Amino acid sequence: MASEQSVSRMKRVSKTGQVRSASAPGKQRRLPIRKRTNAIERKGVAHVRTVVEDANCVFKEIDRASDYGHDAFVLLVDDEEVTPMEIALQIKAGRSFCRAKTCKFSATRAQLTFWARHPFTTLGVVYDPDAECAWWVDLREEARSHSSGTAGKTVTFSKQDWNRFDGHGFEKVLLPTLLGEPPRINLETALAWAVDADSGTHDLGTRVLLARFRRETETWEAIFREFRRRGSNASFSVYRGLVRIMGHADEGYFSDEVPWSIRSPRQAEVMSFGKAEVVALLHFVDDRGFERGSSGYGLFAIIPSLIDGLKILCEIANDGNISDEIRNHATLLLAIHTDDPQWWSLWLRKRPVSVDPPQL
Repeated sequence: MASEQSVSRMKRVSKTGQVRSASAPGKQRRLPIRKRTNAIERKGVAHVRTVVEDANCVFKEIDRASDYGHDAFVLLVDDEEVTPMEIALQIKAGRSFCRAKTCKFSATRAQLTFWARHPFTTLGVVYDPDAECAWWVDLREEARSHSSGTAGKTVTFSKQDWNRFDGHGFEKVLLPTLLGEPPRINLETALAWAVDADSGTHDLGTRVLLARFRRETETWEAIFREFRRRGSNASFSVYRGLVRIMGHADEGYFSDEVPWSIRSPRQAEVMSFGKAEVVALLHFVDDRGFERGSSGYGLFAIIPSLIDGLKILCEIANDGNISDEIRNHATLLLAIHTDDPQWWSLWLRKRPVSVDPPQL
């Protein structure tokens, strides 16, 4: 038989299972509530803090009362050298911000304006509690690319290997990038990224190959393979690689930056490019045409040295199936050759031999 005290307590329990106040029958006791989202938010901040501090950088969290678009600041430390560079972070955490392959969150117009004008780079970091990892996006670039005058924006970005906010991603990819260096990844990873279907991953992998592994045979195999496979959809870095392997006064490569045993056969391959390859190359010409300093200026390292360069340009200029923009580029190059053939001839390359030059 239940005790009198137990019966009394049971009478205070409502049908919903809530305990009523003994001093005020019929009134529910109101206890403090802590939403589960609070715990997930703190878990996200803790993840970011751990990643940053494990890399020996300084994490400075902002009090909520002072949060006007930034949740934290990070002072960048390279190994043990404290740099004068600092970045800002906007941190989100929770399943509502995550999908299997993407992250997204809403930003007000005021936030976009704040991030666009702020002198610090602002990164958005989204923590996925199911994956126990986070991914980042450059919010300053997102904000500056948003043209709407009054509306906010839903920031959506993909989850890729290069934008993972974890120990390896921060220390080997993000930190050096913020310091103006190419990511410190190995050759195998760079090659895998260069052939990735995602355009951003492809571009980053190609840039790392050119910056860190230009003396490796595998680098140039990847550059030429991706150009032939993607054509005008290849990364601009692929185009830059073709210009550099030929040698350009403004672009390089110079001297023995690439061994001649690698460089010579690749130069010969470029010189044998046909109409399809030239059309793809002309897609990289920007609004400045062929002025010095423009992307088009790099083509002078390639077009004049092609075996049938002038013939190919004429075919492109007269092909009605090709866009007017590309045909105009070809026509302009022909005019440059006609107006100043001597200057054009300065760009001519002799057909190379596939050996390293003798050592002096």
